[in-house]
Amino acid sequence: MVQLTGRRRSLFTIIVLCLGVCVVLIGFELLLRVTGHAPWKYEVLDRHEPTVHEPDSILGWRNKEGVYTVPPYVRGGEAIYVTFLEHGRRATGPYNHDAKKEVVIVGDSFTQGWAISDAETYSWKLQQRYPSMKVHNYGTGGYGTYQSLLVLERELPRLESPALVIYGFFYHNEVRNVADDEWLRILSSYSKRAHVFLPYGSVDHDGRLVRHAPERYVALPFHEKSATVAYIENLYMRMTAHGRGEYKRAVTEAILVEMNRFWEKYNAKFIVTILNADDDTTAHYKAFLERSRIPLVDCNYPLTEQMRVPGEGHPNGHMNSLWAECIPVSYTHLRAHETKANLVCRLLLE
Repeated sequence: MVQLTGRRRSLFTIIVLCLGVCVVLIGFELLLRVTGHAPWKYEVLDRHEPTVHEPDSILGWRNKEGVYTVPPYVRGGEAIYVTFLEHGRRATGPYNHDAKKEVVIVGDSFTQGWAISDAETYSWKLQQRYPSMKVHNYGTGGYGTYQSLLVLERELPRLESPALVIYGFFYHNEVRNVADDEWLRILSSYSKRAHVFLPYGSVDHDGRLVRHAPERYVALPFHEKSATVAYIENLYMRMTAHGRGEYKRAVTEAILVEMNRFWEKYNAKFIVTILNADDDTTAHYKAFLERSRIPLVDCNYPLTEQMRVPGEGHPNGHMNSLWAECIPVSYTHLRAHETKANLVCRLLLE
């Protein structure tokens, strides 16, 4: 019988352990795949669709200045024409250059006008209805309320006479504000659009906003090849972001309070406009904003098939026309559409 020396015995032990680890990893990989888990996969985008965002160290990403043509989403459809001006503003069309009052609009893809041309957005339609004002649309696809706050903090000091700030609310903004792990995963999967890093907020014991630097979904080597690596990534992010979703409304409320303070600093009225939300979410913010004396305008119309861009799903030009009719930018306009919900808003604009 051959006797192993100490060195050979150690080498043999190492080999056996390595083989054992390999067997366990292979077994775990097969188990994950059998149970429906898969390696990381980036979403495949239309190769002809332009990248209209670029990284930003504070905001996470921003609209990239330029003129873009987006191919039709359905056969026989029309191309989409998108114009972003300096500082990420979406073009809103001609206005009276002697205009002094400025209207600032912030929000996500609904406000930006994703999947529709410049002239179909509600910001463009507001500008054409009120040429005596300058309408600036800073809406950006994928943004939450917190990123909209950061945009206001950056852009309002650059403007000459901001008179009104409009925030377009979409119910999913709540999740984005706290950097929910699932939202971080979705952003990373669409990273070819520069959706990677996400700034987010939390609240302290007094309900005040606590700011956090942009964070990204972790990306480990070989995650596109191994279901095990992708599973570890997902597990890590779930642990890192655990519990954030529980505070999404408290965080959103704290952000809205911060936004409203621009009224005092710049003498610019602030209005929250609900563009899309379920009944529970709408009722919650109506009650909160009334208590906080923050004006609210409910422009929440059903997002039916007739109101969507064919083949894509975002609100179409018809929906944006309804929003433009609903959103008040002047006292006269507000009087014509006055409801109990925006009574406070009338008093502020008077």
